[in-house]
Amino acid sequence: MTPVFRFAHMLGRIDAGWRFASADLRRFTALALIRDVWDIVRRDAGPGHVGPAHEASSTHILFTEDPRRDAVLLWLADHAAPVLREAAAWMARMVDAETRFGTADLALLEVAGGALAAPVAGPVTAALGPDSGMMLITVAGAVDRLRVVPDFLEAEDGGLVRPLAGAPVRHRVASPSPGAAWALNLAMLADPRVAGRAPPPIGIVSRALFHGLADADAVAGQLMTDAVSAGERTYRRLLTLDDELARGGAALAHLSRNARARDAWGVVAALQMLTRRQLAHALALSRGGADMQMRTLAGAGLATLQPGGVIDYALPEPGPAVPTDASSLAHAVEAIDRDLAAINRLNEGVHPA
Repeated sequence: MTPVFRFAHMLGRIDAGWRFASADLRRFTALALIRDVWDIVRRDAGPGHVGPAHEASSTHILFTEDPRRDAVLLWLADHAAPVLREAAAWMARMVDAETRFGTADLALLEVAGGALAAPVAGPVTAALGPDSGMMLITVAGAVDRLRVVPDFLEAEDGGLVRPLAGAPVRHRVASPSPGAAWALNLAMLADPRVAGRAPPPIGIVSRALFHGLADADAVAGQLMTDAVSAGERTYRRLLTLDDELARGGAALAHLSRNARARDAWGVVAALQMLTRRQLAHALALSRGGADMQMRTLAGAGLATLQPGGVIDYALPEPGPAVPTDASSLAHAVEAIDRDLAAINRLNEGVHPA
């Protein structure tokens, strides 16, 4: 299967899975995807200058002391497509987010949004080809437009190579600060051509697309690789949370239908680790109510309680998989799998007997 078809396949699976997902599955998957957005921002924006007091801070979105975390959450809560906006606002409340992007970062986000709204059909778009689909053509056009904007350009391989005076050897000097690929990834989550009804792949672009010395073919190939990986990551989140909610449902089956422990489990499964205070904020519980949910999840083998009021996700015990019924996402995507497999065979010249 070609990369173009692999990406189309992932988009089809995400869309089909999202259509058949329950409201709870959608809610908790969106929460997990916001965690992925923060990981992508850190990947592309670099460690940042968070000061000595924060240098040893966790990279987990709920435990980091990096002020950019708050800015990302609040910007998404204000601007992201509806499919992610509520989850971003939800998490912003969990961490009492206050710090917003400054003028310079907001300007980069505006430039990135403008590039998506008015992409340029340049060499990267041409190298990608017209059959890549509207989403990737839009992104490629934005990359073409932004590759001439100094704030977005990167030095090749993260460094600069210059000849030493009077010597034939070359000398690698410290690289400049990272470019603004992170801004394009965030802006895509607010653009309806990329983030529509279903959640979009998170992190379609990377810093490698803005290396100034890379040619258009290399950039187009890297974009396709990044897009396929992003699509697979987003679809995997949906499948994983589907399985986790089924596991929690089985472990908590003895509780009443309205028990808050099920919601608490969805939050823990999506975020992997959080504090009692954050759980209380997430579910509008008192401290005592959050304690009760934590103990319930721990007693069901779904979580472990750590010092400092931290609740940690617990891996499932070895054993047979929890059975799922005919409405599971695995069945929901079968039709799209069959259709795309047939299209791929026709494109490769393989016809059914």
